[in-house]
Amino acid sequence: MFLSKQALLRLAFLTSLLGIALTDSANAATFSIGSMNITNGTYIVWDSNNALLVNPSTGSSISPITYFGPNTNLVSGYIGNGGGGLPSSTSDSASIFGGIWFGSPFNTYTAASNLGDDSSPTGSIVGGPVPTGTLDDISGTITMNLSSLFGNWGNVDFNAGSGKSVGITTWFATGNWNPLTGDYSMSWVSTVDSTVGGPCLPTSCAVEFTLGGTVTPVPVPASFWLLGSGLMSVLALARRKRTFTST
Repeated sequence: MFLSKQALLRLAFLTSLLGIALTDSANAATFSIGSMNITNGTYIVWDSNNALLVNPSTGSSISPITYFGPNTNLVSGYIGNGGGGLPSSTSDSASIFGGIWFGSPFNTYTAASNLGDDSSPTGSIVGGPVPTGTLDDISGTITMNLSSLFGNWGNVDFNAGSGKSVGITTWFATGNWNPLTGDYSMSWVSTVDSTVGGPCLPTSCAVEFTLGGTVTPVPVPASFWLLGSGLMSVLALARRKRTFTST
């Protein structure tokens, strides 16, 4: 007994869906981040009284990340040289990302401890391990440990990473991930010490960073392969149907 072409198409589609369901139930649906990039971002700053600060460089309390370095793959290792020795008005071309705050550029890098600058002795601020993260293709979430992220503004290093905020409730940057397109958006809050000066005097500032881009899981979720094979079967059967129809 032969199944009709319509039945075969339905069977291929249902098989791919069943495979996805079985795979997601058999696995924890959590994968490591294999590679990533950063293509967009914003930051918001509060003063010690929890009042939003308007950035005079943008005229808004929500400021865009305006620079993305040559390497934004956070999980590839420590990135950047810290911008040490550069004039406070100069952007660091080796940084991960940066922007303009109160007329001066800030730069970011990752390290086990700060790399030092005029007002920040090398190793005086604790960083963290090379960033790592996980992806969940069922809940569609991204979670990253960014405790090694530093900023440099006005020749002063400061913590910019996750888990560096006073009264923290999580050590991670968290957000959404689309397993079909790879797009993600994640955010976290970090406390900037008053040693940075400027608008963070006399105590400190709180900064919420939001970053977006694309990310790749390792290994690629098996559900991707099952979905792909199911779709290939559907396309092959549809092509076969057109061939029979034309003859």
